[in-house]
Amino acid sequence: MALTMTAVARLLGAPSGSLYHRFPGRDTLAAALWLRGVRRFQSGYLAKLGNPDPLIAALGAASHVVTWSRANLGDARLLMQFRSSDLVHGPWPKTLRDENLRLQHQLENGIRGLQAAFGAIEPAWRHRVSYAVIDVPYAAVRPALLAGQPPPDSTDVLVAETVEHTLKPLVAAAGRENRDDETG
Repeated sequence: MALTMTAVARLLGAPSGSLYHRFPGRDTLAAALWLRGVRRFQSGYLAKLGNPDPLIAALGAASHVVTWSRANLGDARLLMQFRSSDLVHGPWPKTLRDENLRLQHQLENGIRGLQAAFGAIEPAWRHRVSYAVIDVPYAAVRPALLAGQPPPDSTDVLVAETVEHTLKPLVAAAGRENRDDETG
């Protein structure tokens, strides 16, 4: 089904005028739906990033991408296919623009917090952390989502193994620092 105000109103069983009252047009409706998906995804993702053990946090966040995508196929496909800049031609309404920025800042702060928990000060180490919790799970679910399918069950183990391997040098460095602190 194409995203039209009439089609959405028909699907909801609501008069199209009520949609136009809340959303001035299709672009604004698409942006609002996309932001709803981002909110739904990020609430669980950020909760996983908040674990005090950085490796458990990273594994949990990466795993969340896979399990959430499987459980929320429609939202996951929407988020996979579009970025916020794709959705509204022209300036976003202020409320949507503010929410988009708030959500972006929350995600950035969550990733920075995980990087700090790993002691990832150098740019290469910070990149390693973001690669593990953003790029790896994104790449793992992308082919299935673009095909309209949930990620296969085997994806969970592959993502966990890749994240653990990617972060192993940081975990080892933190272990060395802890031993040095105890002996110093």
